[in-house]
Amino acid sequence: MARRTLRALAEWMVGLGMLTEEKAAAVLAGIAEWREDHLDEDLSERDVFGWLPEFGVAISVHGEDVDYVESYYAYLLETQVTACTGGAVVVTDVVLVRDEDDEDSAEYLHFLRNGEAVWWHVEHQSDDYVDQAAVSEQINDLDPGGDDPRVFYELLREKREACQDDVYVLASPKQAMALRDEFGLDFHGLDADWPRLGEPPTAEPGTVEWYMQDARQSMTEPAKVFLDTWLSDMADALDGWRARFLPEDHRVDFSLDSLDALERQVLHRFADWNAAHSAADDPFVVGAVRYLGETLIRQAPGHWDYRDTADSLYGRVPLVRSNTPAAFRAIVVPLHLLSRLAEDRRFGILRESVEELQDATEEYTTALRTLDSIRRSSAE
Repeated sequence: MARRTLRALAEWMVGLGMLTEEKAAAVLAGIAEWREDHLDEDLSERDVFGWLPEFGVAISVHGEDVDYVESYYAYLLETQVTACTGGAVVVTDVVLVRDEDDEDSAEYLHFLRNGEAVWWHVEHQSDDYVDQAAVSEQINDLDPGGDDPRVFYELLREKREACQDDVYVLASPKQAMALRDEFGLDFHGLDADWPRLGEPPTAEPGTVEWYMQDARQSMTEPAKVFLDTWLSDMADALDGWRARFLPEDHRVDFSLDSLDALERQVLHRFADWNAAHSAADDPFVVGAVRYLGETLIRQAPGHWDYRDTADSLYGRVPLVRSNTPAAFRAIVVPLHLLSRLAEDRRFGILRESVEELQDATEEYTTALRTLDSIRRSSAE
């Protein structure tokens, strides 16, 4: 492992292609004017965290008092992120969206990323402090995406203390691994195979096609293949399921009443959660998942999605998402819902899932109205 000094750190990052020789020399020269011997001193973890943003390869999210969060978010996103990515990500129009007359209303951060609207769910006990957890959870909305392999990796501290700054290094997986192996830096999720953002949607914003394209940005290729096959087989699969398993008088018009009839079928066949869930590959259950999902999409509305992550509640099962940005998203997993019905043995569970998706849409609509009101007030 390389000796951890400022000079060595700069040389490593130049060698890795993270910054230019000119930028490294300028930063080191500025430090030398203050204290030249500091360039070759062993760096503490705190020193490393503090200097990386100075080289322009990282952003720092303040953990102490920032005076007013909306202004700080604007500085963080519009200035720091844009500069750190070299203009690959340009953030504008940062607005903290909340109903000032309702203290219990949800808060959102709205901004444009390369001209495309992005919403973050945030929460503040005080306007003096940034929601660092929200930034951590949603930071990958700021990754350049496309053919650019760089993502924002959160640096991990040996000991976490209150009010510390969070530092995110913009690096490719190979660059981050080299900094870990050769310079002793640790990053959150470095060894995970995170999907990288693809090209932005080309469909009309707000349409089902737009939301499906948006979801595909972060899907793996195997997940895309599964979902494409699942959707292409939908009509024939449902026709075969209906003919094989449902009585002639069973309603199959994708109505709420038809969900009540489906509930009776499920309760007749399965005694509890395990019985239904373990039958995930049973032809009746596969068809019921398809029918429930298609009904949700028509009633809510929503769209199908699929993730092939094994260690997730939503992994490797077809699911339905609300047609809303991620900050407002509601997710229903038809297989889990059918299993819960079998366990709870209570009529009306399937109908209630429609309301979850509808509530997400209503919350998004309310936030849009609030954002429009804020903009009009600012323009007056």
